Amino acid sequence: MKDLLHKTVITLIIIVGGVIIINKSNKEKIDPGSAEIMTFEILEHIKYLSSDKLEGRSPGTEGSKKAIKYISKHWEAQGIIPAGTKKYEQAFSYINKVSLGSRNILRVRNSKSRYKIKKDFIPIGWSGNGKLDAEVVFVGYGFDIDDSLSWNDYLNVDVKNKWVLMFSDGPDGNSPHSPYGYHKKMYNKVIAARDRGAGGILFAERIENEKLNPLVYRQSASSAGLPIIQITHAIANDILGNNERTISELRLIVDKELSSLSFIIDRKVSASVNLNLEKETATNIVGLIEGSDPVLKNEYIIIGAHYDHLGYGGHMSGSLNPDSLQIHNGADDNASGTAGVLELSHKLMMNKNLLGRSIITICFDAEEKGLLGSKFYTQNPSKDLEQTAIMINMDMIGRLNENAITIGGVGSAIILSNILEDVKNKHALTIDKNIGGMDFGRSDHASFYRENIPVLFFFTGAHEDYHKPSDDWDKIDYQGEKDILNFLYDLIIELSMIKEKPGFTEVTNNDTDNQS
Repeated sequence: MKDLLHKTVITLIIIVGGVIIINKSNKEKIDPGSAEIMTFEILEHIKYLSSDKLEGRSPGTEGSKKAIKYISKHWEAQGIIPAGTKKYEQAFSYINKVSLGSRNILRVRNSKSRYKIKKDFIPIGWSGNGKLDAEVVFVGYGFDIDDSLSWNDYLNVDVKNKWVLMFSDGPDGNSPHSPYGYHKKMYNKVIAARDRGAGGILFAERIENEKLNPLVYRQSASSAGLPIIQITHAIANDILGNNERTISELRLIVDKELSSLSFIIDRKVSASVNLNLEKETATNIVGLIEGSDPVLKNEYIIIGAHYDHLGYGGHMSGSLNPDSLQIHNGADDNASGTAGVLELSHKLMMNKNLLGRSIITICFDAEEKGLLGSKFYTQNPSKDLEQTAIMINMDMIGRLNENAITIGGVGSAIILSNILEDVKNKHALTIDKNIGGMDFGRSDHASFYRENIPVLFFFTGAHEDYHKPSDDWDKIDYQGEKDILNFLYDLIIELSMIKEKPGFTEVTNNDTDNQS
C-alpha cells in the first residue's frame, strides 16, 4: 500500500509537472483571436505597442525588439508566411549620429587669424570627409537654374577642384513662397557645385554674427562626398582679403540685381573635415498572403504601416516637447496603423480564397528617421516592384471621432476614385478623397510613389498630442478604427480582383483639391 501511494504521488507530480510545462509552453504562443476585425483586439494591440515597456519603439532598442517579436508572433499564429526570407525580419543599417573627429581644421593663406571649430566654422553634418588646399571662387547663391527662372552662378568661372564660397540661402531669405524654393536648399546647391567639379564648399552664414548651425546628420541629405563647411562672416571677409567689398556688401549687390555675381578670389584655403558616423540597425517586418487567382497572384498589393516612434524624445528626435525626456508612446503614431495591419492580415488570411492578387504586409521601421524602412524596402523588395499593383499606407488612423477619414493619393491611378466610391456605398464611413496625397513626403507611401507605384494613404488627422508624450492608448477611437479597417478590407478585396493592374499617374502640384 505504501509503495502504491508512493507511485501515485510520483505519477501526480509528473502529470502536474507536465501540465505546468504545457501551460508554460502555451504562454509563448499567441492566440490569433477572431478572424473578424474586433475593437477589443485593436485595443489589445495598441495598448501593448504603446505601453511604457516598449519605451517608445525607437529603432534598435529593446522596446523595438519587443514590438518586432509581438508582430512576428501574431503573423505566425495567423498563418502569414515570411515574404522572401526564412524570417519576417528585413534588417538594415543607417547613420544615426554624427560627431566631430580629431582633425577639423580651416586656415586662410596669408591671414594671421586662427579659427576655432564650432565658434568660427563647423562642417555640415552630411559633409564628406577629406581635405583640400585650393583657390576659392565666389559664386553668389550657387544657383544653376534653367527652368521658369534663369540664373547660373557658374557660367563664367572655373570651379574644378577649387573651393566655392556661397550664401547658404536665397535672395528672399527663408520665404516659404520663394520662386527659388527648390534651388536654395543647401543640398541642391551642393549637388550643383559637385556636378561642376568643385572640390569643396564654404557656406557663409546668412547674416553677420549669426550662430552657426549645430552638427546634425540629416537622413534626407546623403553625403555628397566632398568637404562642406559653414563659416562666419569674419572668415568669409578674411578669404575675400583685399577685395573692395565685404561678404555683406556682396549680398546686398546680388539681392538688388537678382543676377549672377561670380569671381575668382586671390586667396587659398586649406581645410580638412573629419566626422565620425555612428550606425544603428533597424528592421522591417514583411509577410505574405498568397492570392487564389493563378495569374493575378503574381501581382501584389502592399499593406503597410510604420511601427517605430520617438523613444524618449529629446532634441533632434522630432518631439514637439524636446526639452522633456519622457517616453513617447505613439499610440496613434503609429501603433494605430500597426494594429490595422495585424487585424487586416488576419482577416485577409482567413478569407484568402477571395483574394485574386497576393498581399504583402509590411511593418516599417525608422519612418520617423526619414522614411528609411520604406526607402530600404523599395531598393530591396521581397517581390519585384514591377509586380506591385498598389501600396496602401496607414499612418495615424486612431482619431476618427466621427470625422471623415482622409484618403490621400487618389490621383496616383485613374481608377482609384471610382473604386473608392463603390466601396463607400457599402459603408457608413465618411471619406475625404485627396487627389494629391496631403504632401507625398510625409509618410512611407512616398517611397513607393517615387517608384511610380500607385498609393493610397489613410489618415484621421493631426491633433495636439502629435509627437508628444501624451499620445496614449486611452485617446484612441477604437470603434472608428474598426470602421476604417472594415472599409479597407472590402477595398483590398476589390483591388485584388480587378483584371488590369492600376496604371500609375503622376500627381502635379495643382492636383491637390479634395473630393468628398
